[in-house]
Amino acid sequence: MNLFKLVTATIPFVFTASVQSTELHYFVIAKQAKPFQIEENGENHRGIVTDILKEVFKNHSEYHIVYHTYPFNRMISTLESGNTQNWITYGSPGWGGVQAANLSKTPIYNVRHYLLSSKKEPFNFKTIDDLKGKSVALLYGFDYPDLVPYIKSNLFNELRVKDYAAAFRIIQKRAGESAFVEMGLRINYHLNKEGKKPSNFKMQPLSSVIPDYSIYLALSPQIDSKLQQLIDKRLEEMAKKGELEAISMRYQ
Repeated sequence: MNLFKLVTATIPFVFTASVQSTELHYFVIAKQAKPFQIEENGENHRGIVTDILKEVFKNHSEYHIVYHTYPFNRMISTLESGNTQNWITYGSPGWGGVQAANLSKTPIYNVRHYLLSSKKEPFNFKTIDDLKGKSVALLYGFDYPDLVPYIKSNLFNELRVKDYAAAFRIIQKRAGESAFVEMGLRINYHLNKEGKKPSNFKMQPLSSVIPDYSIYLALSPQIDSKLQQLIDKRLEEMAKKGELEAISMRYQ
């Protein structure tokens, strides 16, 4: 009888220990973050950041990734509430707020912005003054701190667009009078997605106005220290092996 009680008493403990895992809450920006975060109505998650995160935890079943897909502003307010401890998304020092409060040691991608215009009536960009009097398309929901002084001074006309298709239409209809500012990676991705020929457009580096910068995994300031150490260790290993670059190349 004593032996039976001993065995039955230990079974629940063994079962619980074998399935217990720590949840990592991964926040995805709905619709606007491709190809860094790609999702379809909150499902079929992929993209540069998502693929990197999956690879980080590939052989660590003690952690379980829970996906949360929100519009950008709702995501930020949710993270700022502090109600979730172990959360992760992506960010950069210059972005400020929760997307800059606690970043991974190793960057996951280096960003360069470009000025996209139509080749029907091309114009050369050398300095910000070359945009004087032109219309510049920018995406809704995103901040462009390096452009704010020029927007306030009315150097150019700010046109907010809801998506890439709208931006491409504007610069094609207003050839020679308009341009679109965006990351090079995202321009190429969406030109391909929209079935546009890159040869019909002109891409010019905008580094003199928006300096190149790195993107990192952004972590909760209250994240478990062991979890952050694991993330930093894995990213360092992946960078040395060229795995981070290989993942980004999937979406070029």
